Amino acid sequence: MKKHCFLFFIIFFASYYHADSEVVDYVNFQHQEIFSFLNENKDQLKTDEERFLNQFEKKFSRLIPPNEISKRVMGKKYFTLANQDQIIKFNEKFKNTLLDSYSGALSNVEAANISVESHFHPNERMDLAVVQLNTEFSGRKFKLIYKMKKLKLADSKEWRVVGIVIDGIDLVSLYRKQFASLVKENDDNLDLAISSWSIDEESITLDD
Repeated sequence: MKKHCFLFFIIFFASYYHADSEVVDYVNFQHQEIFSFLNENKDQLKTDEERFLNQFEKKFSRLIPPNEISKRVMGKKYFTLANQDQIIKFNEKFKNTLLDSYSGALSNVEAANISVESHFHPNERMDLAVVQLNTEFSGRKFKLIYKMKKLKLADSKEWRVVGIVIDGIDLVSLYRKQFASLVKENDDNLDLAISSWSIDEESITLDD
């Protein structure tokens, strides 16, 4: 009986440990993929930006899917009010500005400068995770947090980043406020707000 209980404990603990470390392993693997691509294709960013961004999108989206972020940037109110065409247009506009801004910033960061410090599962939900990272850029150290969720993709569930916090600044919240302000400035015209949307590069700069 004791032997069976011990074996059950070992099996249970091993499966729990795997589930708990899964998100960290996923983040580390995706970082390696992204930074390997950036390091190997630095020159292409200058010579063929369109091709570079198309390839970068595939790598980047496996960790940070622009469509999931853009939905949260629109916010529940405007996402509900928007028609399908407006949602698609905003997704595309947000994706292009996000990828363009981040690829430029990240192209100067070495993979070794980003490491996972810790993580936890809010409310003990194993489909959610908050991953805290240490990052160094141009000699400056700063804190990076990924808010992650297991999303259903095709026939499986995979980890994806749905929120980003840099040095205490919640980027999704910041962009959501910027978009809401744009809507008001354009007299609640979503089409005009979407067409005039752009990410303020200063909001994601990693320099002092």
